[in-house]
Amino acid sequence: MSTLITIAWLASVACGPRDCIRHLLDAGHASEIFPTPRECTELTDSVQTMIHQTYKNRMSANLVPLTIVKGAGHEFIPLPQGENATTADFHSIRTKTTDSPTHLTSGFYKIVAGKARPAHYTFEETKYILSGQIDILDEATGITHHLVPGDFAFFHVGSKVQFSTKSEGLAFYAVTRPVRTPHPNLQGREEDTKSRL
Repeated sequence: MSTLITIAWLASVACGPRDCIRHLLDAGHASEIFPTPRECTELTDSVQTMIHQTYKNRMSANLVPLTIVKGAGHEFIPLPQGENATTADFHSIRTKTTDSPTHLTSGFYKIVAGKARPAHYTFEETKYILSGQIDILDEATGITHHLVPGDFAFFHVGSKVQFSTKSEGLAFYAVTRPVRTPHPNLQGREEDTKSRL
């Protein structure tokens, strides 16, 4: 049965389901086209597997899935005994950005409802959701992540995504690339570094 399912599925892709069934009926395979209940389950599983594999094969082998940590900013951070501060690293990679010199740029990402915004990464980026909601379709997996305040996303070199929102969202980000679009209200706002002594 599985060979016939594969042939039928491939034929239906090539010539359409109606023509496929007509050809199989003409070839005397009527009893094999109308499977038993058990075979229906196998058929469903086989077709789902083939569809998933076809989808995966269409995706570029170079796409890298995102790293998502839901609620990262809401987790309790214990202080070492006798200390009043600590670091709490939770994600680290060795950069694959090939620019030289490599930059580290930080800023804010704002999105409102509208068309999806595609991005294909040649640098690393970390995003931390501050307010609203940001939806991210990860093209490497086909999964849409719905990120809300406190959620963290990391984009690897090779990640390909689409950003969208049903309302609006705001995130802080850090990226291994130079400045692209300076914040219009923060230029020249760095605090003075001259000593006040």
